[in-house]
Amino acid sequence: MKRLVLVAICGGATVMLAQQRQDSTATKPPEVFLDNHRPLVEKKGKAPTSRTVNGQVVDDSGTPLENAVVTLTDGKSNEKRTFFTKKDGRYNFEDLSFTVDYKLQARWKALVSDSRNLSQYDRAPKIVRILQVATPEGKPAPTATAKKDDPK
Repeated sequence: MKRLVLVAICGGATVMLAQQRQDSTATKPPEVFLDNHRPLVEKKGKAPTSRTVNGQVVDDSGTPLENAVVTLTDGKSNEKRTFFTKKDGRYNFEDLSFTVDYKLQARWKALVSDSRNLSQYDRAPKIVRILQVATPEGKPAPTATAKKDDPK
């Protein structure tokens, strides 16, 4: 008879514990949160078939140079393309091959920039190069705002 009482007491305690667990989970926030607002995974698009190079032509002080001539030379065919900069000194070359080396150089009046290379091993589709025309030591720099009609 004592065994039945113990079982009954244990059974009652089990039922009470189950009810307490249900009550405590009802007031507690869930431990696992399912987020349906995940960032969208960008689909892999096609790889670009050509690349672009753009940048700016500046003088020693960093001032953009208008009417500078930027020359892009193809390393395989030695073909040259040119671009004349606007007031902001910017240039842009598009549709360049990934399998060709290129050389960039800027010329403004009597000043010439160092040449910059674009390697076929650089797989970036958009390349930015700042071309700085340097004044030779001991010579004054021509003014960037001088007009063509000035007798200087």
